[in-house]
Amino acid sequence: MSKTLALSPIMGLMACLGLHSPHVLAEPVAWDQAGQVWQTQQSAHFVVHFRSELASSAARALDIAEQVHQELASQFAQMPSEKTHLTVVDDYDYSNGWATPLPYAQIRLIINPPSDVNGLEGNDEWLHLLIRHEYTHIIHMEMNDGAVTIGRGIVGRHPLLFPHAFTPSMLLEGLAVYMESQNDHGVGRLHNSHFAMQMRMEVASGELADIEQVVVANKRLPFGSNYLYGAYFVQYLAKTYGEESVQAFLTDYSGYLVPGLFLNLSARHIFGKDFFALWEEFRADLNTQFADQLTSNEAFTYHEFDAQPFEYLLAHDNDTLLAWRRNGDDRANLAQWDAKRGQWQSLISTKSLTSIDSHPTQGLVVSQINSYVDGRVFNDLYRYVDGQWQRLTEQQRFVQARWSNDGQSIFAVRHQQGLAELWQIELNGKQTQLWQGEANWVLGDMAVAPNGDIYATVKAPFQSWNIMRFDQPTQSWMAVTETAATEHQLSFTAQGDLLFSADYTGRYQIYRLDLQTNIVEQLTAEIGGAFSPQSGPEGIVYQAYEHDGYHLRRVENPQGLADIPLSTLPVANTVNAAPIATITATEKSQPTGYSPLSTLAPRYWVPVWQSDDNQSLFGVATSGSDVLGRHQYEIMAAWDSKNAFAAYQLGYQYDNRWQATLSREHEFKFNALTGKDDRIVRQDDFTLQRNHLWHAFDDHLNVGVGAYWQKEALVKSPQGSHYADASNEWLAGGAIQWDNREDLLNIPGYAWGHYADLVWETNIDGDYSGQKWQAQWQANWDLPGRLRLTTHLAAGYADAKAKPFELGGYTGDEAQLYGRNELKLRGYGSAAQVGQQYATQSIELSRLLYRAERNWGLWPIGLGDISATAFVDSGSSWNSQQSYSALTGIGAELQIDAIVLYGNALPIHIGYAHGLDSKLGKDEVYIKLAAEF
Repeated sequence: MSKTLALSPIMGLMACLGLHSPHVLAEPVAWDQAGQVWQTQQSAHFVVHFRSELASSAARALDIAEQVHQELASQFAQMPSEKTHLTVVDDYDYSNGWATPLPYAQIRLIINPPSDVNGLEGNDEWLHLLIRHEYTHIIHMEMNDGAVTIGRGIVGRHPLLFPHAFTPSMLLEGLAVYMESQNDHGVGRLHNSHFAMQMRMEVASGELADIEQVVVANKRLPFGSNYLYGAYFVQYLAKTYGEESVQAFLTDYSGYLVPGLFLNLSARHIFGKDFFALWEEFRADLNTQFADQLTSNEAFTYHEFDAQPFEYLLAHDNDTLLAWRRNGDDRANLAQWDAKRGQWQSLISTKSLTSIDSHPTQGLVVSQINSYVDGRVFNDLYRYVDGQWQRLTEQQRFVQARWSNDGQSIFAVRHQQGLAELWQIELNGKQTQLWQGEANWVLGDMAVAPNGDIYATVKAPFQSWNIMRFDQPTQSWMAVTETAATEHQLSFTAQGDLLFSADYTGRYQIYRLDLQTNIVEQLTAEIGGAFSPQSGPEGIVYQAYEHDGYHLRRVENPQGLADIPLSTLPVANTVNAAPIATITATEKSQPTGYSPLSTLAPRYWVPVWQSDDNQSLFGVATSGSDVLGRHQYEIMAAWDSKNAFAAYQLGYQYDNRWQATLSREHEFKFNALTGKDDRIVRQDDFTLQRNHLWHAFDDHLNVGVGAYWQKEALVKSPQGSHYADASNEWLAGGAIQWDNREDLLNIPGYAWGHYADLVWETNIDGDYSGQKWQAQWQANWDLPGRLRLTTHLAAGYADAKAKPFELGGYTGDEAQLYGRNELKLRGYGSAAQVGQQYATQSIELSRLLYRAERNWGLWPIGLGDISATAFVDSGSSWNSQQSYSALTGIGAELQIDAIVLYGNALPIHIGYAHGLDSKLGKDEVYIKLAAEF
């Protein structure tokens, strides 16, 4: 029987989950490019790390962070005892950040500002909102008391000693959104029209979520419901029971050691009620709060012709409506509306678009976001014409694009190093920068007027979003509107009127602006909100937000519901036009060169034990990483006092390029002579990989090298016993991989795309010699509805003196790149066939059966998706003197996603397999914990 290192049950679970809570998992920064140098600078409570070209943003981050620290120190009972690390990056064309207390308090700040209406647009300064939100997380998760404080003093910063890190994300995000909104300046999501719209439509649906739905990180609409419900819930607790009670709850819960078990107990201590009673009060309060916002305007009529969960991207082409659509069931696609048939006609499938525009003769121009192996996520421009794609830019970060009227060039927007830029890109390849803003200028949506003028939504420093016209002779922006509202998502009618979405009334509606008279007409009266207007022969088409997603609606011959002179709209005042607080320069150290050694030391240790009739293992485990996430390591070491053996597991990873593992463990094999597990086999393993030596085709193709060593030896046994499987194998080789797989919200596993690899290895030492070649190809096919078909082909060849392949069992080595010796064939025992060659085939049909997305009360266990797979496996392994003799197995598998600690998916596979071969086949029922290869 195999015995390996073991943790306590809870700590073993944490290792199994990989600490994948969004608030405890760090990730490496992007690879350095030529000339990029990392530096470090410190203030009283923070340490900031940054590439030298971001020095001004890093200094600003320290100034803001110190101001935020002072503000929040007066509102929390406890502040972090050590400095918090900030890492400033500009490697993503989206706006986000994250915070974790492990292995030390650290925050990642993505400086790319929000440029669309999504809830984050309502900020005085992006870095200010971001730091206030993320530092609230740090303060929240660092809180400790009683047994937790004692525990940290003994074993250090172990994840289980951060009770707030493993509370429902609804409470974590809810508190952070509440704190970011604690001002009278209209900043933060609780002051935001988009945020209010989402909750208003939750109330209008009559289906307010219960607490067991919201406490799990789920896929239900609206996306980000943990932020939405969490923020309004914390706001309700503060206004009903007082902010001091909210802080008392945080302090009380900070002393509980076991995550999730004492939430209701702590709530009863402080609020006098458990969370279920508090939630019912909260839902009643929501109904009261939004009741007077649900009345419809009977004078407003529309026609509805499509709906889907995700937002559309819309454009018009020769009076034909075009859209990029995604629904979570099928691959996202560009489509045109067939008015005669009343349905969409798909043009081509394509993923991750952020902008589309059409020209009558030049086709479509789109901006697509691409993820690269170096860790960057950048947008680029593509042209679609005559059924073919043409790439226009390469990692140039243009997120918005609009055709010029003559179709000879494209106007494009990007934000780089925190600065907004407007470019003109000609089809002959010439690129001209038309404008670059100063700090805190943000460019949003664009539209080109019939006379060729460029209009855009612009956020000037400490201002709301307003419409401006670009004056090309002076290369500057001229204000069209100067209101206190958010105006966004522009397009023009054929007559030259400007259509846009704005929240003048506290909810987003479509408006039409006559640029000659400066009269604004309101065209919609949605209860939720109206966005992305497009004018065409069918009238005005726009997106309306409902609780189940976005509905595409049409207003024929739109008539103004109200005329509003621009001069009568509220203008930006001191509330909207000033930062939340005056940020003053804080005292800082001089920047110095970054060293990973300052943050690499381990910050915790955890006991390891395994005790049974065969062994008595005792040891310790720890792990760590530097603040850039590049150097990550894990160490487990133990001593078997009963047999005087050492066991260990060592792992090191340098971002996603280098990986090394070394381990030693012992297996206790059954001895037929004694009837006991008294043959001790030592297994040593070592793997070294260098990935992504060369990559191409949008990084779908990758080349790497690696080495693999495995040694098995009998180290202790009664006299007369032996171990026939003793071996020593040393391999080195290289691999070519292709991977363009995509996942979809409602399809289990990968929904579409292909994975293939070709691996060559040669024996360099040990008991074997010769070469090994292996290849595999997995294809995923998105079928109608929520079905997925997966096919898998694999083959391998080993020289006569190389280690043979083993075929059989419900698990195999397919997921690893080097040292693949054991191949899966369900319905057969391990090593059912052994040989120097193999070929396998499998086909699987999978479907999502049920989406539970529900927690079990407030205990730290819940249920996510349930899906089913039917499969047929076939294959054979043989030697040169033999021939291919196929074994076939059939079966089915049920995958149940358990949700552990409110946000960690733990896939449980329960399967049945039947081998059709009369001699070697068998019936087996198995249970395994595994993620999909």
